[in-house]
Amino acid sequence: MKQPKIWAVAILLASVGIAGSDWATNRHDSRRAAERALASVTQLAPAADAANQPAPGDTKALFASSLDNLAGQSVRLSQFKGKTLVVNFWASWCPPCIAEMPELSRFYKDHAGKGLEMVGIAIDNPTSVRRFLTEHHVSYPVLLGGMGGADLSTKLGDSQGGLPFTVVIAPDGSIVYQKLGQTSFAELQDHLPEQQP
Repeated sequence: MKQPKIWAVAILLASVGIAGSDWATNRHDSRRAAERALASVTQLAPAADAANQPAPGDTKALFASSLDNLAGQSVRLSQFKGKTLVVNFWASWCPPCIAEMPELSRFYKDHAGKGLEMVGIAIDNPTSVRRFLTEHHVSYPVLLGGMGGADLSTKLGDSQGGLPFTVVIAPDGSIVYQKLGQTSFAELQDHLPEQQP
C-alpha cells in the first residue's frame, strides 16, 4: 500500500517540477520579448546614411512655430533658419533624456559661437520643467513644447513618438541626422554638416 503512495507523490512532484520549469521558461521568454520591444523603441530611428543624406522629416513646421521659453516669452524658431541647429525633444520624467543632458550641454558649450545653435524642447508641463531645471543645469536654451512639441517631433521624423528624440538640421534646412533614444557628444559631432568647423 505504501508503494502506490510513493509513486503518486513522485509523479506529483515531477509534474510540479515540469510545470515550474515551463513557467520559468515562459516568464524568461516574456521578459526577453519585453526587453527586445523596449530596445527597439529606443534604438536609432531611420536616420541619414553614411553619406549624410537628408533623413525623413520636414522642418517647415518647426521654423513656422513659436514656443515659450522658461520666462514665458515667445521665441520664434525661424530665428534659427540658415544655421546648423540641434533640436532635442525631452521630458523631465524620461531617464534617457536626463542621462544625455550632460553630453548635450558639453556639446553646446564646445560649439556655441561657431555657427551652431541648439534648443531643447520639453514635452512636459511647465511647472515640472522649471522645477527639474533648478536641479539640473543645462547650457543650451530650453523651450516649452507641451503637446504641440510632440507634434513638431513627429513632423521632424519621430514616427514612434518616443523620447528623447534629437535632430540635426543643416543651414539649408535639411535634416542630416535624427535619433530616437539617447545620443552622445560623439554621435552629434559625427553628424554635423561639413560647413561646421
